Amino acid sequence: MDLELSTEQQLLDDSLRALFADRAGPARARDLRGTVDRDLIAELDGHGFLDVCAEAGPMEAILVAERASEAVAAAPSVARVLVGPLAGFKDLPPLVGLVASPDVLARYAGHCDAYLVLDGESAALAGGDDVDIETIASRTAYPMGRVRVRRSDPLGAGSGDALRRAWQVGISVEVGSMALAAVQFASRHVTNRHQFGRPIGSFQAVQHRLARSYSMAYATRWLARRGAWHHDDEYRTAAAATFACLTARETYDNTHQVVGAIGVTAEYGMTEWTTRLLALHTELGGRRAHARRVAASRSTHVERTEP
Repeated sequence: MDLELSTEQQLLDDSLRALFADRAGPARARDLRGTVDRDLIAELDGHGFLDVCAEAGPMEAILVAERASEAVAAAPSVARVLVGPLAGFKDLPPLVGLVASPDVLARYAGHCDAYLVLDGESAALAGGDDVDIETIASRTAYPMGRVRVRRSDPLGAGSGDALRRAWQVGISVEVGSMALAAVQFASRHVTNRHQFGRPIGSFQAVQHRLARSYSMAYATRWLARRGAWHHDDEYRTAAAATFACLTARETYDNTHQVVGAIGVTAEYGMTEWTTRLLALHTELGGRRAHARRVAASRSTHVERTEP
């Protein structure tokens, strides 16, 4: 199995790194708190990145989603680049939100052109003018609210399962990438911060916390990539989301533990990743809901994979 990026994928990744380094990052996300970076979405759309899943494939879409998440892009880019196309939905507008139910908080509520709505076994697409928004104050870095749909277009039989599986992959991608970024941010802190005449990162207790979070973040990344490739198999997509929830919670705890009180201040910047991890940790019902999906789909998965 070749796990290296192809030449074309590496070129795509290099372009994405440069774009997000210039157009995103914690400082810009903080400045845009409570709104959406429409200029960034227009830039991604203009370069064809929003439709890369259909044009190139799921792995290329994963790369866009990973870099957007690492850079805490202040827009629902993962929903548009990866989740919608992976679920088989075409001709989506640039800004797409994801709604699990009217009673559950949705990210970017009130800032999207349309919403993909999960309603049991089916999914629907609702326009921005066809919903009522109740904005909710949130301590996470996302604008949050409840989305109540007045009118929507059903997306066909099986669309609910397809959307849920793709959404599970999206959660995994975002958690893996943001957890890696948070660990790297914390690692720089413990390298530069000295106590007792030495960097605090030289202490084994600090190293263990960051090493564990780093390994879990990378495991989440690879589980997400596998889930994207096998997006019709809920055993794989739900397993990725379950592990992602564990990674989100542990990374939040470990990075804030080693950074200390400065980590919770807005100006320091780490909360741009970590509070997003907490929001993702609860999405689609959280770890227990994903784990139940793993258990429910396990027998089907064994039947499909055993010779």
